[in-house]
Amino acid sequence: MFIDFHTHFYPENLAERAISLCKSLGVNPISNGTRDGLLAELDRAGIDYAVGLPLANKPENVTGINQWALEQHGGRIFMLGTVFPEMEKPGEHVHWLYENGFRGIKLHPEYQQFSYDDVALEPLWRTMIEHDMFLVTHAGGDIGFPPPYHSDPESLAAFHRRWPELTLILAHFGSWGMWDDVEKHLIGLPVYLDTSFLDGFVPDDKVVQMMRSHGIDRILFGSDSPWRDQKKDVDFINRLPLSPEEKNKIFWDNARRLLSID
Repeated sequence: MFIDFHTHFYPENLAERAISLCKSLGVNPISNGTRDGLLAELDRAGIDYAVGLPLANKPENVTGINQWALEQHGGRIFMLGTVFPEMEKPGEHVHWLYENGFRGIKLHPEYQQFSYDDVALEPLWRTMIEHDMFLVTHAGGDIGFPPPYHSDPESLAAFHRRWPELTLILAHFGSWGMWDDVEKHLIGLPVYLDTSFLDGFVPDDKVVQMMRSHGIDRILFGSDSPWRDQKKDVDFINRLPLSPEEKNKIFWDNARRLLSID
């Protein structure tokens, strides 16, 4: 069984715009950015389920995006919700998400322009902990935004130390493009790392060494579809010199546990 813990898709009236924007940044999407496009790619890659990660670009869009996410949730797709961290009372939206069965939220410090050391966000983290909801965050560099970045390994490690009860899932293997600092600050901490945008950027033997040093129980398969080819990312994990048990944890068991799949 396979779960892709890092995918994106959009309402049909917005998908073309999102695809065009990423093409302008030099990214060649694999699908058309819609739900049907994602499902077709899941079939092509032999993936059973996907986690959809929506994102709010402004406070006034949060309610509509989360309502849309609720409508999309089901079948082969597990949706997360989102908030805009600097909106008024984001915890109320977290509570609504919890009441409607969401297991976590997605945030992007670069896209949403916030810092994890902002004390004004403490009520948000408390509400998430109270509801036992996990946080998926973008981590590291992003071609759409110039440095300095808000989600570097040292900042994320400090955030975890301040909020150890918050289950934290770091995209792009802890911080894209900052692999030495990932080893220095994040490897071995009780946080999850996904594998999105990893193939081709870190040598295979180094990936395996970092995975095992961190703990295979805290590695999640993720592709960042449609910006990456899911089939190639499945092949990437399969070619690594890991045991079948280790691969099963990465592809399925770790995600199944987070999503409470029996």
